[in-house]
Amino acid sequence: MTARLVLALGAEAKLDVVPGSAEYAFPFSTLEDARKVNSKLRMLERERFGKDSPPIRVAIVGCGYSGVELAATISERLEHRGIIQAISVETAICPNAPPGNREAAFRVLQSRKTQLFLGYFVSCIKEVSASENSVVMTRIGEEISTDAKNHQNKFILELQPAQRGLESQILEADIVLWTVGSKPLIPHLDPFDQSNIFSLNARGQAETDETLRVRGHPRIFAIGDSAALRDSSGKLLPATAQVAFQQADFAGWNLWAAINDRPLLPFRFQNLGEMMTLGRNDAAISPSFIEGLTLEGPVGHAGRKIAYLLRLPTDEHRVKVGISWLTKSVVDSVTSLQSTMTKVISGS
Repeated sequence: MTARLVLALGAEAKLDVVPGSAEYAFPFSTLEDARKVNSKLRMLERERFGKDSPPIRVAIVGCGYSGVELAATISERLEHRGIIQAISVETAICPNAPPGNREAAFRVLQSRKTQLFLGYFVSCIKEVSASENSVVMTRIGEEISTDAKNHQNKFILELQPAQRGLESQILEADIVLWTVGSKPLIPHLDPFDQSNIFSLNARGQAETDETLRVRGHPRIFAIGDSAALRDSSGKLLPATAQVAFQQADFAGWNLWAAINDRPLLPFRFQNLGEMMTLGRNDAAISPSFIEGLTLEGPVGHAGRKIAYLLRLPTDEHRVKVGISWLTKSVVDSVTSLQSTMTKVISGS
């Protein structure tokens, strides 16, 4: 049996874009990234617990889907304790999203007082230590650790206008989240026999034919972020989860077909619509099969979860995930009720 290879390596955040971004910005593309961001936010929440504490300033670079979802979720989490600043070189948030999703997201960000800096790009990120020019001492008179000092550090973002009529801006942040740019994880090989290397495009993806085989290498398939597949008009398909999910089915079939000398199926992407989460119980969905329809708020949130459940591979997975979501919803409701009662009692 002739061996086959499938490239499905995903992508990672492209941080080395501007001075300071790789050193000081948090990416948000993996589970480990999410854990690091959550840990940093928890630390800041503990430090700024008192009523007289300064607000937590969060700068989010990028207002695509990831940036907007982060801005909506973190602003809901921090409420009055935080100032969320979202920056985009575009003049609108989620410029490639359906109008209904974009408008729903904009309303949510406005209601949560998120500061939008549209038409700007970040030219530099600098660190400013709160302990600069002084020796920070602990209660017992000893110098604190380097990690503890860094907890008090702030970051300065220099913004330059990408549109006419705007002026340069300087932003201060306690944490910087980077959601723009990504690079595929296909390694650049350098063997002695150059004829065995397949070429990558400028984005680091392997060019494929319509059957998802890498051009010039019929035994290698590529899907998701690893693949550069063009539609009938010659336009590259977006590197989204929806595209990758559908490619997986075709790649599985074509692997079987190639091994058994059967005809391979050409991949045809079917746009099913787009979804975005805007908080714990808020989301927006624009299904492709009903033009102009957008489900938002709690209804959109429920619809988004149902869509994810239907995409899970087995009934066992659906039951486990459904129970997990239901349990979390109950816990969140109880916590919210307790918080409301505490505010009412303290206010009285």
